Amino acid sequence: HYYITNNLSLLVPLRVMVALCLDEEEVPNYHEDDQYEAQKLVDEMDDDTLISDILDNRPHSSETIENVIIVDNIPVTDSSKLVKLTNVLLKIFSKCGKVETHHIPLDENSKTKGFMFIVYRNGQEATNAISSCNGYKLDKNHCFAVNRLSDFEHCMSIPDKWEDPKPEPYKPQANLKSWMTDAECFDQFAIVHGKNRNTAVHSCGPSQSFTVQQREGWTESHVKFSPKGSYLATCHKQGIALWGGPEFSKVGRFNHPNVTYFQFSPCERYFVTYSKTSLSPEDPQNLIIWETRSCLNKRAFSLPVLNYWPYFKWSHDGQYFATITGDNLSIYSTPSMKLLDNKKISVQNIRDFSWCPCENWIAYWQSENKNIPARVTIMDVPSCEPLSAKNLFNVSNIEIFWQNSGNYLAVKVDRTIKNKKEGTENVFEIFRLREKDIPVENFEIKSKVMSLSWDPKGPRFAVIQGEQGRTDVSFFKIGEKILPIGKTLQNKKCNCIKWSPLGQYCVLAGLNNISFDGVLEFWDIGGDAPTLMNEASHFMVTNITWDPTGRYVCSSNTYGGHSVENGYNMWNFQGSKVFEASLEGFIQFQWRPRPPSLLKEIHTKEIKKNMKSYTRDFEIKDKLSQSKASKELIEKRRAVYDEFMTYRRKKEKDLEVLKLQYSELRTEVVDEEYVEETVEFFMKEEVEPASKE
Repeated sequence: HYYITNNLSLLVPLRVMVALCLDEEEVPNYHEDDQYEAQKLVDEMDDDTLISDILDNRPHSSETIENVIIVDNIPVTDSSKLVKLTNVLLKIFSKCGKVETHHIPLDENSKTKGFMFIVYRNGQEATNAISSCNGYKLDKNHCFAVNRLSDFEHCMSIPDKWEDPKPEPYKPQANLKSWMTDAECFDQFAIVHGKNRNTAVHSCGPSQSFTVQQREGWTESHVKFSPKGSYLATCHKQGIALWGGPEFSKVGRFNHPNVTYFQFSPCERYFVTYSKTSLSPEDPQNLIIWETRSCLNKRAFSLPVLNYWPYFKWSHDGQYFATITGDNLSIYSTPSMKLLDNKKISVQNIRDFSWCPCENWIAYWQSENKNIPARVTIMDVPSCEPLSAKNLFNVSNIEIFWQNSGNYLAVKVDRTIKNKKEGTENVFEIFRLREKDIPVENFEIKSKVMSLSWDPKGPRFAVIQGEQGRTDVSFFKIGEKILPIGKTLQNKKCNCIKWSPLGQYCVLAGLNNISFDGVLEFWDIGGDAPTLMNEASHFMVTNITWDPTGRYVCSSNTYGGHSVENGYNMWNFQGSKVFEASLEGFIQFQWRPRPPSLLKEIHTKEIKKNMKSYTRDFEIKDKLSQSKASKELIEKRRAVYDEFMTYRRKKEKDLEVLKLQYSELRTEVVDEEYVEETVEFFMKEEVEPASKE
């Protein structure tokens, strides 16, 4: 309609052109004196015949209405403040997309009515505005309520008469915890190998692994289990797919093409995807936070190309996630996905931060700036009140190490030494978070520190010190003072320490270094001094990972590190090899995590106390699994045994019925006599030589 009314001068020539394009039989031979008949023929044609190509391109109301949102609860002001109010509102909503047009209705007194209309370029930008600004607090008295215009039309079309909804047929959902019901309590792991990205999930037995699920081309790059083991995520060109249940059926999909990085929140409720390319030129957002179960886009961000991951760091319960933006710490809360208190926290010269593994605390550090010293601060969230802080001088770098239980925080400080050739020295500041006033203890190590790692379950930590090729390992225990555990282990071929998830045991390994010869040392740190349980080797080892229960540890040599002898070896916690697997083009190995135990501490202690009563059953099962008979043969024998026992119980019931009938037929009570017979049969004959005596 807009095109025609604004181009009336083209309408008549257009009609004539259409008439001339008709077949020769249909077009009469016009002369100057036949203008009336020609005009009459053209006038009888409808618009669909004349301009069908133009009408096909006209916008439909169903397409444009999805771009319009209504914002309620805006301030009510007079016309004198309308321009200022409009600028403030457009500044907020322009962050979600380009605003094509807007309208703020006024009443008869030239005052705003408390709501406005905003039109975006497409429906996705309108969706972003709803997810980002619904519930946005402009001030104490105004909290936005943002809805799509089509939602109002839907409400207006609701019939006056109520009709009971028809119940949908029940569709059973996949049991995402089915793998926890394994009678053998085997842990699972996933591997990816080969040019076609062959992916398999195995269960780890005491002597071999068993295939649970195997598919070719299951992923196009790598896979990742969720933090509680409920989902398996696979990466594809079109996006990310989620799998779960006994048969690993598809339970979700995130449509985000060319994903580079992705991660789960610790609570598994949210999923984050990032792509180096934006969705489209009109939609530059390339980092999306999804709701895992519904696969809905909860919040999207437009970021430059990232060379690190993760961009957001999550709190232990998934209630908050945070990142550094310039000299600000941006903390977002869930499920609103909005900034905490709708503002960023200004922290000058902030360099890094880390969440506590079990509390909503953040530890961050600020670098020195002129006469202002470096500073480490521990902050509570959501109050944003500092719990403790420490000023540090002559600092070149700081690393933060939380203990899993949140009792201690170790801060490694690289301090510049003036007037010395060494350059830097290492100092540790140990925060005792559970003690009154949070005391801080200074702990100095003279030689260069390569890494520090905490015992996950105790007040112990290990330090690797020295230079590459000549490293020493020291273990320390925190009591009233920080004391060493035994003597320092000198000249060890290692550059990393991997603790068992249950603590006490650890593996010293030299990763990605051919000069270390793949040496693996298994240590017990539970006594007064470290005890070496076993020493082994895995040539060209690139990764060391413990299973969630601390029973097994896997050493792997992936294709990304080396192309020689790719595969993995499985060890028990004492350092004995369980089995090994060689895989060409081996890419990835990952254990399936377990959710936290539901048992209370008192129940756990009771189980440990009575562990000997369970030992016999465990030993029988282990011997059975290690026997020469295959698992299929054992299951076949067990099925035959169960079938026989079922038959026997049935016959016993039949016998009881016959006894009852027999007793009813007999008139006299007769004592039944039982005859006991002993049957002997030949079993084995052994011949022993007679003694010389």
